[in-house]
Amino acid sequence: MEQIRVMVTGAGSGVGQGIIKALNICKYDVEIYSADISPLNSALYRTDKSLLIPKVEEPKSLDSMLKIITSNKIDVVMVGSEFDLTFFSTHSKYIFSQTGAISIVSPIDTVKIADDKWLTAKFLAENDLPNAKSFISENIDEVCNKASEWGFPVMVKTRSGTSSRDVHIVSHMDELRDKWSSMLYPMLQQVIDIPSQELNNEYTCSIFKTLQGTIIGPFFARRTLKGGTSWHVEVRPFTQLTEILLEIGNKLDFNGSLNIQLMMGLDGPIPFEINARFSGTTAIRAHFGFNEPELALQSYFYKEEPTQPDIKSGMAFRYHEEVFVDNESASSLGKSSKKGLVREWF
Repeated sequence: MEQIRVMVTGAGSGVGQGIIKALNICKYDVEIYSADISPLNSALYRTDKSLLIPKVEEPKSLDSMLKIITSNKIDVVMVGSEFDLTFFSTHSKYIFSQTGAISIVSPIDTVKIADDKWLTAKFLAENDLPNAKSFISENIDEVCNKASEWGFPVMVKTRSGTSSRDVHIVSHMDELRDKWSSMLYPMLQQVIDIPSQELNNEYTCSIFKTLQGTIIGPFFARRTLKGGTSWHVEVRPFTQLTEILLEIGNKLDFNGSLNIQLMMGLDGPIPFEINARFSGTTAIRAHFGFNEPELALQSYFYKEEPTQPDIKSGMAFRYHEEVFVDNESASSLGKSSKKGLVREWF
């Protein structure tokens, strides 16, 4: 079986690093090209090949990306950055026609729904799926009236963003006005449950759709957050979530991984966020048997139909790690593909 050249964009992000880790333990012979817009990202020094790529919003970024993919003979592109999703979804067919490289991305309409929390809420409501009541208005008085109708606390968050950035639970009217006026594209949402430092009611789950349209999974995990990142993760079959996860999967047109975040409400599970991409917990999922990058290669590159994986149960804990690149300066980084060192501290 030939070696597959996989370029992982956003390699310095939590999602990108998770993809790389999962590829490193997959069953295929993979040459990983970590790609990022900045040389100041650790993953560039953890793979055999690294690439500096343009920001997708830059002029002629498509031409530059085509040259990078072609010159490095990339077979598959896996997107590890939220900012790259729209670009690769929009241009995936053209990139394939020009380079032969397959981009593992969902259709652009699905990416738009997933990237905009207001559109996510609308999608759930319009498909009669459980959802947290949501509201937007340019009139702050209308927003305040809606919050009074629902009762405090309420949640204020930006319509776009990742890792719980600009997500605030507010407890009174003055705080609501202050947060609302300081945010771009804010939305109001009912609080399902207040996030806890204990493993409580928040879940991060995944399903995977093959090229043939089969849904693999679900993968279930309960988590706590720290700095917007899953910090403690409990993996076991929370089967009470199966029905809602498959309902979403059957009503949304997606390719590959679909990450769904839920809270357990008084009347059952309530999804509040959908990500049409790999997740920050991709490596954790791979360890427990649900290796989505491997499934993507099997289905979309080799055109083989995967079987349902055997998913183990257990706990995962996050910790910080350092990558050392000796005898380099910030200005010299990116001019070589020198591999960094990770020490075995434990």
